[in-house]
This record gives sequence, structure tokens and C-alpha cells, in this order.
Amino acid sequence: MFYKNPVLNMLLLLMVLPLACGKEDTSEWSGKIVQNDRKSEIALEFQKAYRDNNLSSVKHHFSEKAVFSVNDSKLSFDEVNAGFSDGHNYFDNITHSNEIVTTMYYNNGQVYTNLWYDWSGVSKATDETLVIRGYATFKWKEDKIVEAYNAFDPTLYNKEMAPD
Repeated sequence: MFYKNPVLNMLLLLMVLPLACGKEDTSEWSGKIVQNDRKSEIALEFQKAYRDNNLSSVKHHFSEKAVFSVNDSKLSFDEVNAGFSDGHNYFDNITHSNEIVTTMYYNNGQVYTNLWYDWSGVSKATDETLVIRGYATFKWKEDKIVEAYNAFDPTLYNKEMAPD
């Protein structure tokens, strides 16, 4: 329904627009997503520490009992540190690109930081550059990471680490 008077149309639109946008979703797994909060920055610090082969520098962000899952293998922080560090023996110029990081604050109180990235490294054995898409998530309890999950297709990565 529109009126011939444009001012009335504008007033009608201004009254109806907030109703059309709907109310905030208060469902348990809805909430707020942010990109530039401290938790998102910490996820990027983790990436940098990995590239620098210095994961121990970010250990203080993790709870003592933090559980890591790397492609569904459950590991401690120290095991992840050793395993990720070992990769530096097989690859040079390890980098991340196309990083997208957001932290999700759910209505149920859960907080997760999600990170998508492209990993690349130059094989020391073949001098070829590998590029692998990866995903990581960090579950927070207060200001500590209590769970971390990292997923990527390890086929090419493992092939470079296991000579024929």
C-alpha cells in the first residue's frame, strides 16, 4: 500500500522497516560473530607461532588440560608442538594465506574462534611448493582455549615426509 505523497511513503517505510527486519534470534546456537576481537587475534598469533616454529610462545593461551584434535587424533599441547615442529624439518618457507578468522559468541555461553587458511611450504626433498586448505577451531572457556581442532587433507603433506 503506497500513498501518492512521498513523505507518507517514507514515514510508512520507517515504521515498517524495523518490523520487517525481525527480532534478534535468541536460539541457543545463534549469537554474535565478530572478526577483530582478542580471541581472533590469538588464533592468528597461534598461526604465526607455528610458522616461526615457536608454539611454546602461545602455550599460555591454552588451559593446562586443553585437548587438541588434529584430523581427529587427540593430542596434548606438547604433542602438537612436537608434531607441528617436526614439519619444519621437511618444509621451508611455511606460510599461511587467505586467512579468515571469526569468533562466535553463542547465546548459550559457548565461544568458538574459527580459522580458515591455506597452508603452503616448500618441500626440502623436491623443492616443490605444496598448498593445502585447512580449518581450525578453538573453544574458549573464559580467556583460555580448552579445545582445539585442526583439519586438513594430510595426503600430500605426509607423502613429502615419508620417502619412497
